Amino acid sequence: MPVFAAAATRCRAANRGGFTLVELLVVMVLMGVIASFAVPRIGDFIYADRLKTTVRKLVGLIHRSAQMARQDQVPYLLTYKPGERLFVVAPEVPARGEKKEAAAGREERLSLADTVTIRDMWSWFGGLQAGDAMNIRFSKNGYVEPTIIHLRQEDGQEMSVILTPFLGKVKVEEGYAPPETQALFQ
Repeated sequence: MPVFAAAATRCRAANRGGFTLVELLVVMVLMGVIASFAVPRIGDFIYADRLKTTVRKLVGLIHRSAQMARQDQVPYLLTYKPGERLFVVAPEVPARGEKKEAAAGREERLSLADTVTIRDMWSWFGGLQAGDAMNIRFSKNGYVEPTIIHLRQEDGQEMSVILTPFLGKVKVEEGYAPPETQALFQ
């Protein structure tokens, strides 16, 4: 009998290690309440980050534009089409002996996020551009004239992308950077 009693005691001890259905339901309800408070804040964070994400993608497209101009030894245009909310990079003119269709195959595109718009662009030789298609020209060596692209989000937040002539780096500033900013020449 003592062996049987010891085995029964071990079985009861093993059953006490689990969770009851009530305990599991309480934990699930608490997790649901916590998630209901956290999800809207995560959504706000993702929504607010769209401007920064768009700026990062635009900076990448600018670097690729300069690289394509250097590789092909042909001037490239980075054009913003406001009606389509689209940046397009394409050769300014096809290379010698190349048809326009072949040159168009090297285009790259970037669509803006729904909440982000291009307020305007300023360039050294072109001045302030707003409205219709706005262009940034890359020389065949990948150089660009001093340019500032002003982006704006629906909530009023603004960022400026500053292109320096030799594209050693593209600078990004919070807010609206005026054309007389020192960042163009640093």
